[in-house]
Amino acid sequence: MTVSRVRSTASASPIELARQRNVGAAGLAARFHPAYRDAIGRLPAGVRVMRGIPFRFARATAARRWLLLDREVVVDLRGAGTASHLVVAHFCDAWREPGTGRPDDLPVGWVTPPGQTLARYTIETIDGRMIEHEVRRRFEVNEGIIGWGQGAFAALPHLVDEPLDWRGPHPAIPPGGYAEPGHAGLLGILPGSWGPAQTGVADSVPSATGDIVLWLDVIELAGPRSPLQRLRLEPFSDIDHGGGVVIAAITAFRGTASPLAVEPRRTLRIRGDADDPVSVDLGRVLRERPSPAALSASPDAAPVSGWGSVAAGRPSGARDVEVILAPDATIAVGGVEIPATRLPDEPRERRFGSVTIGSLPTPRTRVDVEVVDEATGDRIPARVRFVAADGRYLPPLGHRDEVNIGLNEDSGADVALGGAAYAYVPGRFPIDLPIGRVDVEVVRGFDRRPLRRSIDIDGSRGPLVLPLAAGPAPADPGWISVDCHVHFISPTSALLQARAEGVEIANLLATQWGDHHTSGSDLPAAVVSDPSGRHHVVMGSENRQNMLGHIGLLGAHDAVLPMASAGAPEARLGDPLGWLMRDWADAAHAQGGLAIAVHFPLPYAEVAADIVAGRIDAVELQALTPGADGPSIREWYRFLSCGYRLPIVGGTDKMSAEIPLGAIRTYARIDPDAPPSFAAWAAAVRAGRTFVSSGAFVDLRVDGHEPGDAIRFGRDGGTVEVQVAATAAQPIIDGIELVHDGQVIARSTGPTTDRLSLTEHVPVSTSGWLAARVTSPETIRSGFATNMGAHSSPVYLEVDGRRPIDVDDAAAIGTIIDGARTWIDRVAPVHAPADRARLAEFFSSSRATLDELVRSEGRGTDPR
Repeated sequence: MTVSRVRSTASASPIELARQRNVGAAGLAARFHPAYRDAIGRLPAGVRVMRGIPFRFARATAARRWLLLDREVVVDLRGAGTASHLVVAHFCDAWREPGTGRPDDLPVGWVTPPGQTLARYTIETIDGRMIEHEVRRRFEVNEGIIGWGQGAFAALPHLVDEPLDWRGPHPAIPPGGYAEPGHAGLLGILPGSWGPAQTGVADSVPSATGDIVLWLDVIELAGPRSPLQRLRLEPFSDIDHGGGVVIAAITAFRGTASPLAVEPRRTLRIRGDADDPVSVDLGRVLRERPSPAALSASPDAAPVSGWGSVAAGRPSGARDVEVILAPDATIAVGGVEIPATRLPDEPRERRFGSVTIGSLPTPRTRVDVEVVDEATGDRIPARVRFVAADGRYLPPLGHRDEVNIGLNEDSGADVALGGAAYAYVPGRFPIDLPIGRVDVEVVRGFDRRPLRRSIDIDGSRGPLVLPLAAGPAPADPGWISVDCHVHFISPTSALLQARAEGVEIANLLATQWGDHHTSGSDLPAAVVSDPSGRHHVVMGSENRQNMLGHIGLLGAHDAVLPMASAGAPEARLGDPLGWLMRDWADAAHAQGGLAIAVHFPLPYAEVAADIVAGRIDAVELQALTPGADGPSIREWYRFLSCGYRLPIVGGTDKMSAEIPLGAIRTYARIDPDAPPSFAAWAAAVRAGRTFVSSGAFVDLRVDGHEPGDAIRFGRDGGTVEVQVAATAAQPIIDGIELVHDGQVIARSTGPTTDRLSLTEHVPVSTSGWLAARVTSPETIRSGFATNMGAHSSPVYLEVDGRRPIDVDDAAAIGTIIDGARTWIDRVAPVHAPADRARLAEFFSSSRATLDELVRSEGRGTDPR
């Protein structure tokens, strides 16, 4: 955001008040309430521009700085010529009872009595006309020190609400300006930095510094223009009762309307002089940002919809400047000044020298939108994106138009993918749209076909119905979709996002980040469900140690504390190592929860020992590589090839609004006649009935068996028939592969499509496993980008009751266990040597277990 300069209008001239000023700081402090004493000396001095209007205040060193209206005063206006308005900068004292003062429970800043007549200002013109202007408390004038919610009805404060860039920088938090008990909502200034910046505005009233507010009162000189002659100022209230009025400056204005009456916000697209600042006199520059590229002629040009696969919001070389303008304002771009009256009407452009300015259509047509199931007509939540023909993202009401993608700064129901902003919405929602073409995109997870269409907004207000058609689904009933790993957002926000992405269960994990703890207070909620009972948010935690590893305690809603150990950045600086991941896993199992190796295998240390010791229920994939065969998957294959029956699950590790819930997810098959529940899902995970998806479905059958099953053979082995099918709601699939003991033994490839299949007969002579994976060239462009695709958990092959143990893979696993033990022995901070010995013993025990398996079952690397 560009910080724009304040300019003074050329249509105003200050009135000289030197002869009328009658009081200095000490004299004013003696007559006004004591609360004003310290702030009086900080009142503006010299020539100042306020809201684009020039004022001439007395010098700060002048003996008489203000006009305290304690008698009738006449100001000579003959030098001002003609004017359409006078603008008076004034304020009044806080009311009080003579002798007793204000009641103890009535703070200064609570304006009373509103509407009390304090003065009358009368303007006389050369031709004899007289314009009388009554000045009332909290109407034309207001107290100089006010609390929140006590603004004037007919005047504006000289302090202006400044635009803030929500991105920062965020300064250190100063102390709050706290009020007396019972007055916090009126006079208190609450401390804050990041949070207030998200509003995009620096609220100026009440003053955070306790300064006095000058109230700018515009007096309209209606009727024919005639040179001004004099201004008569008459007090109507006793100064000792708090009725004193102070006039600090007066300015004459020549225009067609009040210089303070600005019109609603509008957006200008400015081309040319890209480095020149933009400024406004009578109004404000609210925001400036690069213009997005206008929409292409065909909204169907992108092959994949809804996942940020096509860059959005590309700069076009122009900039969009949002402004508020008074009718007589001028806008300046570099050396070019343009009166507001000459700006083009929507949606046209006009050239001004080297600058071209267009007025973009203002979203002002309220449209009620319904997203419905195409088959049933029922409303369903979804993720939506509306884009104007000029490229601007148009958020539904209640949503941001610039999505904050900062870590731990996701506070709403918005997401950004590859530069494209989306809003999570319930089945019905309102939106303001501009006249003309608007492109709409509606997405709901992986089992609905995305909707993309152009609509023409003509000003009518009828409902807009957007139907979503069902796409493919897993072959068998009972498959449910689960995101294992979500952070920061509230349970109800997570529930909306889960419903909108077609996710039945979202696991919201509390955790520790040094001195910061997140979602811990939500843990006792355990499960938050929608009314249908189909979608749930299940509380748990991610317990973390930076060196040894992270572990997801899914369904463990009784806090397992501490949630971090052994120092930063997870634990507090200097904290000792007291807990292993093993201990946290045992605590989760005691609650009936799952212990998941999140974003497997990183951090890669203790997780190897935990798998060997049987503490891990599944490993979590956070992303897929283009071939669905990246280092995380290859490391998982090591454990499978050593006989560990270890299913995979998918979790986004959602930590910002740049990561859509469910972008990578688990599909698990539960009893199709049972409602989705954490217990049913956890049982499916333990049984290995899962596949991971980031956009595709995969169905693996081995002689009729599904993932998680073990097929047993005699000593001579046998042959199995394998069938693999892949489907997707969009044409994203370019290959499916059958993996046997880590090696691809069959594949089917082709141009991108929404379905592929293969059948293969596989000879089985030794114990091992089979799995299937789906590849795609398309990418979900989230904060943790993932290729689209899928990977199944294995079907296990057991020959003659033997367990597969690949000695090379076992050696690699053993090295990691040894490394973790070495860190415990030499580096880990502990309280006492006995603690170190106790912690290290677990790694020695796991290594011994692995070594014994190699001795009893080991075999060399398969030469295939």
